[in-house]
Amino acid sequence: MKRAIVASILGIAASLALASSSKAQGFVNFISYAADVNAPVTLNGVVVGSEYTADLEFSLNGGATFTDLSSVAANAGSAYPTSFLATDGDTADGAGYFVGPTVTIPGYSSGSVEFIVEAYNGASYAASTIRGQSPILTMASIATGNNSPGDMVGLQGFTVNPVPEPATIALAGLGMAALVAYRRRS
Repeated sequence: MKRAIVASILGIAASLALASSSKAQGFVNFISYAADVNAPVTLNGVVVGSEYTADLEFSLNGGATFTDLSSVAANAGSAYPTSFLATDGDTADGAGYFVGPTVTIPGYSSGSVEFIVEAYNGASYAASTIRGQSPILTMASIATGNNSPGDMVGLQGFTVNPVPEPATIALAGLGMAALVAYRRRS
């Protein structure tokens, strides 16, 4: 009888723990310019403009795997992913920076979170011809519950670059093979 009671109590405790952890979530302001953040995105030394989009990936397991925040239903319908401000090169109007919404990080209850910001100029990061990623930003903790979300303090600026087309890479490979073959003949 004692075993049955103990098993029931443990089962209820486990169910409560699962229910509370499944509803756990954190919040952070998705912003690259604020009093405590200054992280411009550039292309060839010029800050990018509103034709670029900023997206966010997060990791709750020390950076072992990252999840694209655009796949999180809680962020659907907000201004996420967000566009950069102003036009190329016009830093007076905020080019190179984005000021997005407060985003929801599901499954977060405490501990550190790793973030990567992606910037791109197409329909998606993977399909873009010009894109780039920030260095990994590790935040010791983020807001939960009724706490006010903080900014992404420590975010660093980064550069976007043209992505070589597969044909360009193949042509470079053929050129290298031709050089090796020519060298062997001489």
